[in-house]
Parts: sequence; structure tokens; C-alpha cells
Amino acid sequence: MELVEAISTRISARAFLEKPVSKSTVSKILDHARLAPSGSNMQPWHIHAVTGQVREQVIEKALAYAGEHPVGSVRQEYQSPPEAMVKPYKSRRYECGMALYSALGIDRKDKEARAKQLIQNFYFFGAPVGLFFSIHRTLMPGQLGDLGIIMANIMLLAREHGLHTCAQGFWQDVQPAVREVLDVPEEYYIYNGMAMGYLDQQHPANKMKIQREQLEQVASFSGFE
Repeated sequence: MELVEAISTRISARAFLEKPVSKSTVSKILDHARLAPSGSNMQPWHIHAVTGQVREQVIEKALAYAGEHPVGSVRQEYQSPPEAMVKPYKSRRYECGMALYSALGIDRKDKEARAKQLIQNFYFFGAPVGLFFSIHRTLMPGQLGDLGIIMANIMLLAREHGLHTCAQGFWQDVQPAVREVLDVPEEYYIYNGMAMGYLDQQHPANKMKIQREQLEQVASFSGFE
């Protein structure tokens, strides 16, 4: 698959098939992704890949933790509070959420249905593989950009292997549960998760249309002839 095709076909998938993904495939993806650039070559990332029983343990512990600490009830230090966002970012975020609810036939006032959809995060939207990205606390926030680069590498490499992904900042809210299952040291911050698997092409969540801004809205050119 050409890189341009991988970029243009990548989506944030929110429904996956039960079809398993082999350790060999995940290893190949991560092995190439680790070549991502980073500031002064610090490579400030650690990735935990889970499937099978360990994935089930993460789900169970995370649900139990969320039962005592509802998602969103405790503001995480590296999350952007929606109420502080300004245009156009706040409106783009809103439009994305509404596009998903519309695709799923969920009324924005239906809090119960919206809550059920949120719970799908715990299950990696049905993906058989979950990835967790952690970074040493002494490297934050300066090297978070590096973490984003390796995550992007993984997303595009997944497409080469016929897979799809969905980045999940959601896991910050339940990271104590993830830390317990995977024995992640306290000095490492679990910054993001990612679902990985084979796309359920028939699921309405994967048919939602997301608009991108035109180039002139997001880029400026100076000094070119």
C-alpha cells in the first residue's frame, strides 16, 4: 500500500471484527514504528500490546475503576478541558461528536444512549488488540509530540497490514486500572491507548463522514516564488 493511500483510507474506527490479529503482525508494525524520530533520539515511549485474557483483565479492572471514579469526574493534568476551548477547535470537536451520534442514530439529548456508546471505549470498540502508550513523567510535556509521531506511524503501518485503529485518550481517565494489570511503574504516565483490528465495514459508526479543513485554512506559505 502506498503511503498516500494509507493516509487517505485511515479512519478512527469505532467497530471491529472479532477476527484475531497475530503477535507476528503486531510485532512487525511496532518494529517499524519504533524508527520514528524523537527529540535528541530520546525515544520517550513504551508500548504495551494486549490481547486475549490480558485484554479482558484490563477491561474488567477499568470498568470497576470507572464505577468508583466516573469517566470525566477527575480532570487529568494533560487533558484539554472542553469548556476552555475556543473556536474553531471547540466547534470541530462538537461536529465530530454529532457526526458519530448521527451515524449511530443517537439523539444528542439521549444521555443513556450516549453513555452506552462511551462504554464501547472500554472494549476497544471490539478490537482484539489494545495498545497503551506511556512516557516517563520527567519528559512531559516536552516530549509528548514524539509520542504522537510514533502513534501516527503505527496507525499508517496498520493500514499496510489491512488493519484499522482508533486512538483513545479516554484511557487517561482509568489509567490506575491499566497500571495495575500491566504493572506500569508510577513514574510512567499512561498518556494514550489505541484499538487495533480488522474493520467492521458494515457498522454505521465506520460510515460517518468527517470534514477536513482545506489546506489554506491550516497552512501558510512564506518566501516561496
